[in-house]
Amino acid sequence: MSKITVELEDTLQDCVNKAVDAVRDELLSYLKANPDTDRLPCLNNDFDYRGAIHEIIDGAFPIYTNEIDTIMFLHGDDVESAFDDAGIGTKDGAGWPMGWKPAAIYCYIEQQVSEWYDREAEEIFSEWQAAKTEEVTA
Repeated sequence: MSKITVELEDTLQDCVNKAVDAVRDELLSYLKANPDTDRLPCLNNDFDYRGAIHEIIDGAFPIYTNEIDTIMFLHGDDVESAFDDAGIGTKDGAGWPMGWKPAAIYCYIEQQVSEWYDREAEEIFSEWQAAKTEEVTA
């Protein structure tokens, strides 16, 4: 019996970070373009009305089969859970030309972006409001 050592490059968190950074930029751009905004914009309604969030997640998504396979090997349970939570279909393959696994990774990135937004966006919005108030009073 022989042993083989394999080194894998785990890129899932990089994909999530790329999407989160882009959503943060999208939030700041939205606030700049809408200076009269008095509430935190809704991630899905205000931003994704034009598909901005889906475009961001598409841009952060891994495109190479090897990268997708590695993510599934390393994070399969979490990614599969995100797919199941999304409720977008079954894993029988009938509706997934490339299989359900790429869709599951997309769901995972989308879920992580949403969790980040729920956790962090209010603070960004509050800081923006405070800076806007300071500009008016200065």
